Amino acid sequence: MNIAEINLEEGMPTCDEALDRLKSSLRLAKQNKYKCALIIHGYGSTGRGGAIRIKARQWLNAQVRSGSLKAVISGEDFDVLNAKARELRGKFPELEQLLRVTNHGVTVVEL
Repeated sequence: MNIAEINLEEGMPTCDEALDRLKSSLRLAKQNKYKCALIIHGYGSTGRGGAIRIKARQWLNAQVRSGSLKAVISGEDFDVLNAKARELRGKFPELEQLLRVTNHGVTVVEL
């Protein structure tokens, strides 16, 4: 698989623990020459998105602004109408399944 899969939900961590896992996992993915990562953060039980989802996406978007990451696409925006999603799907066929269903519980990251 050409995509690093990072599960932030595993073990029911606190928000801070999940963010630490995200940071260390992305660092390791880059060291291992991955070009893309699928972040599984879940949606949360409130119906508005959970704390891990919100904080992870805030941090990821800050990394794009600083130039540390190339792109971040929310699972719900990963569709055929999104040019960057189509581009990543072309590079990483494993992402094909995401184009078929809206998933608020994941985020795709181009490293």
